Amino acid sequence: MKKGLILLLAVTILQSCGVDLDILEYADADNGINILLLFPENDSNCTDGIIVSDTESELIFEWEYEGDSDFSPYSLQLIDLSNNDTIVYESLETESAIILQRNVSYSWSVTGVLNSKSETWSFYNVGPGDELTAPLPAKAISPVSGASISQTSTTVNLIWKSEDADNDIIGHDLYFGETEDPELFVENITGSRYNDIPVVAGNFYYWKIVTKDSAGNESISPIFTFGVGS
Repeated sequence: MKKGLILLLAVTILQSCGVDLDILEYADADNGINILLLFPENDSNCTDGIIVSDTESELIFEWEYEGDSDFSPYSLQLIDLSNNDTIVYESLETESAIILQRNVSYSWSVTGVLNSKSETWSFYNVGPGDELTAPLPAKAISPVSGASISQTSTTVNLIWKSEDADNDIIGHDLYFGETEDPELFVENITGSRYNDIPVVAGNFYYWKIVTKDSAGNESISPIFTFGVGS
């Protein structure tokens, strides 16, 4: 009789502690992408926002949670793609006002509690004198970032993709090396690839592309990586 009473009390206590079974099931699930980014838009040249100075502007980042519950607080991760500097902003709302450097490319993503997360988007924050002519940051095509190429490879061909709304890209500067901040390797490449770069088995390499257009605008890609047989 006492054992039955203890079990009944235990169940009653669990029910009265406010344990939300829906939340527990959510926490155990593989939720994938469930925060939808809204603004600034992906792969965009952003001219919105409030001009703070010749070098800065304020943008209001916006997102939403794809569900009925509020999973704040949210953490917005912002990366300056010119130097990979990362800052995290906390918000109790689905928006955050942030002052940015102008004429700089950024990527951003949002996470919430219980493993809720978004995709990662990138954009170019338009600078003084710019119009919608700045190239978008280049994307790695081959090797894709994080790839491992054959350990028997002695050279690598780097291929990337660059886009500009005005189709006035005039060249690319390639930065390449074994350090996380690679040095300039080749300037003014007119195409979107560079072949036969020597590599060594077991090494890890870093590279990025600066895309330049005829209006004098530049964009800097993220730093891409690959290993040789590693």
